[in-house]
Amino acid sequence: MIRTSFDALVARLAASPTTLSERELLEPSHWSLGEDARLREDLRFRETPWGRWMLAEDFVANDVVYRWLHAERRGSVALDAALKRAGEVFGRRCVFCANDPRFVLRHDEVHLAASELSRQPVIEDKVGDLEKYRTHLPLHTLKAAAASEPAGEWGKRAQDQVIETLGWVRVSLPGRRLNDRMFIAAIEGNSMDDGKSGLVDGAYAVFELWPSGSKQNLSVLVRGAFFDPETSNYAVKKYVADLRDEEGHHKKVSLVSLNPNKERYPSIELQPEDDDDITVVAKVVQALSADDYERRPKAKRRVGRRDLTNDEQAASLGRRVASFFDGTASDAEDEGTTGTESTGWQARLVCLDVAAGGLHLEIGPLEGLPPFVKKLRVVGSHDWDGFVLAANARTRPARVPVRPGMGPWRWEAVGFEEEQDLGVEKLALDVLAATTPVVFRVDAEGVGQHIKSKTLSIGQAYRLLLPPGVGSEVGVPLNDGWRIWSLDLATQLSPTTREVLTSIGLEVGEAWPRLEWALAPAASWRTNARGDSYPVFETGTELLVHVSGIAADDGDEAVLFLHGASGTERLPLSTSGLVSLGAPTAGRWACALLHSRTSVQSTTLLFEVAEDAREDVAASSSAVAHSGLPSLEAAAPPGWPITLRWLVFAAYEETLAILYGNEDGTVSVDDVASIIEVRAARTRVADLVVDFGELGRRVLPHDGRASLKQVREQLTDLWQQRSGLVQSRQGAWLQLRNAWFEPVTELFGYGLEEAALLADVEAPHDLTAWGLTVDERVMGSITRSPSRVLVLTTDIDAVLRDHRKWIDSACSAAKVRDAIITDGARWTTHRKGSQQLKQQVWSLDQAIAHGSIDEMLGDLAEGL
Repeated sequence: MIRTSFDALVARLAASPTTLSERELLEPSHWSLGEDARLREDLRFRETPWGRWMLAEDFVANDVVYRWLHAERRGSVALDAALKRAGEVFGRRCVFCANDPRFVLRHDEVHLAASELSRQPVIEDKVGDLEKYRTHLPLHTLKAAAASEPAGEWGKRAQDQVIETLGWVRVSLPGRRLNDRMFIAAIEGNSMDDGKSGLVDGAYAVFELWPSGSKQNLSVLVRGAFFDPETSNYAVKKYVADLRDEEGHHKKVSLVSLNPNKERYPSIELQPEDDDDITVVAKVVQALSADDYERRPKAKRRVGRRDLTNDEQAASLGRRVASFFDGTASDAEDEGTTGTESTGWQARLVCLDVAAGGLHLEIGPLEGLPPFVKKLRVVGSHDWDGFVLAANARTRPARVPVRPGMGPWRWEAVGFEEEQDLGVEKLALDVLAATTPVVFRVDAEGVGQHIKSKTLSIGQAYRLLLPPGVGSEVGVPLNDGWRIWSLDLATQLSPTTREVLTSIGLEVGEAWPRLEWALAPAASWRTNARGDSYPVFETGTELLVHVSGIAADDGDEAVLFLHGASGTERLPLSTSGLVSLGAPTAGRWACALLHSRTSVQSTTLLFEVAEDAREDVAASSSAVAHSGLPSLEAAAPPGWPITLRWLVFAAYEETLAILYGNEDGTVSVDDVASIIEVRAARTRVADLVVDFGELGRRVLPHDGRASLKQVREQLTDLWQQRSGLVQSRQGAWLQLRNAWFEPVTELFGYGLEEAALLADVEAPHDLTAWGLTVDERVMGSITRSPSRVLVLTTDIDAVLRDHRKWIDSACSAAKVRDAIITDGARWTTHRKGSQQLKQQVWSLDQAIAHGSIDEMLGDLAEGL
């Protein structure tokens, strides 16, 4: 349908390079006269996706202009030039719709909207002579500008360098004309960031070379015989000097940092003799806001894909570093954790391995906790409680082991429970759900951090707390029916493990690449404002990381970025997985492994490099046992963790307990004295290791075993208690192992091997053999070696008559010469190769009754 009253509107749209609104077209000629007319009634008109109208035969050029600007990395284009180019491509008249939110139409120029632009300027390689220093300024690096001619040399380490222009940038300085001494550079570092100057790290500013007149109180680019922590021998600082003397020299020159944090960003005080070595290269004309220069379009991100360009990741990692170290809001890349964004007091649950106590409550740092509070108590259900020294919690995260089923947990200040304004009530934590697993992901420090997600990622390590009745067939028992299951998904997941995870409500998702520190240990570990730990390395240390768990399909990419004081660098991945970060300079750093698919989570290691990073602990410790190991006495600083380990030999080490120093510096060992006594009584040779962490470790050797009298008494008691069991279950060797053979061979001075010997050789009926070992201290080290073979039978006489060759083969397999043969009640020995028919056979019943047990022990026991 065509309305003749719309003919004038057709002519109007045909003359307009842009679309028009329906009101603009119909108000003057129809609506103001009371006529109800609509453009949709005429086939000559067509509505754009953004609600404006055009001729149906025209082509709306918005999408193609958008693609061109992104492809050419420009932020704007002249409207007539864009439409002419589009018309030549499509062979029809093209128009532009100004309602498109991706654009702003300004002075007959099409500009991308601010939301479509990055903060990086459009850098043009070549501009016309009429544009240089009129609409465009050259872009230099500060380092190049600081070494520019004709400023000459400075200091002993100076090197002349001609400025190399990186390109030209269109810039607008309202009210100021450009000149040929001006240039643009990016600010390096944070020393001039006072919240007002605009001279923040990475921001751009206009400088003017070789300024004349007084530099007093100006922000200037200066080079000379000094060292700036951020930029070395050049810096942007506020120039402050006293009056020159009669010879024209200053007595004092200060290069002032505007940042109020003088500890990190100190001002530079210069000596009078350095005055001649100081050159003011340029002054800061103006800090540029993002609206003062033409900006490049943001890189368009495909759905489900990451932008792995250096510019994008430099900004993202910069925010991540600021978030972690300076306590700003958490970055979007902080995935998976339950931690709060607040930098105030907080409490969290962490999960260590079983030897370290499993589940712990962690609080701190509690900055501002009043000094009169000396101790904090955490109270759970069923009259459970635990304690933390306030001095520890003020300065670093402090942990106390807790039982999973004892929540909810609340904190109180001991002696000040009625105080309402201390704030410790904010540290309360709810009870753990007793119906589903509690998931902890293991971080770079080996600490399990609580996560919300019920989806586990291939390539990561986890610790799962399992409530009673959930997954009861897996894991290690804790208490109250809870279990802990340590799970490393770095390797291929077995169908059985996947089935168990599904049965307890957990899923296995995409691979999550893993980054781990390799070879070079941290000099120390510190905590940020939120209580998160990070490593600190000594300057000059080559750092290496191990990369694993990358699954790259066709078209995928994985990139390792290193971001810090000197910028952002892409590092090549190696087939071995080991990547060197070099020796980063002092500062705060992030090493990030990113996959091109957003479904694969990123992994970031945050760390610091510093001089004198190693923190020497000004504290002492001691451990001594004057009359046997159960009499252990130890001393350590208040709250200091001490780990007690029982070391039998290199391959067997058992953690007995983790203790903490008391307020008076003593360590309470009463609860573990009986455990040590039991270990010492049944072990011939061992070491008690008292590990004080950074304060060192003490090794207390245990050499000896029970006396002949003690062994006699203990063997007699054991036979009286279990003789009926032994005689009724002859042949049921596995049932009798724990109840009889292990304690008896321990009294004889042996250890019993776990696996049966001659597993590949068919044994005669009712015969089996186990290995007997002895532990000895050789040159200060404990070694375990085979001693004899224990042959178990139901008929000793038949064995000695018919199966000596089989016993000889058992001794050869065990690489020993002797065997002990027993049915549990009667005992005898055999020397390999011996044909002796009459053999001394000892009956425990008779040896005890006739008082000949000492002779029996002399024949069977080791080292009595």
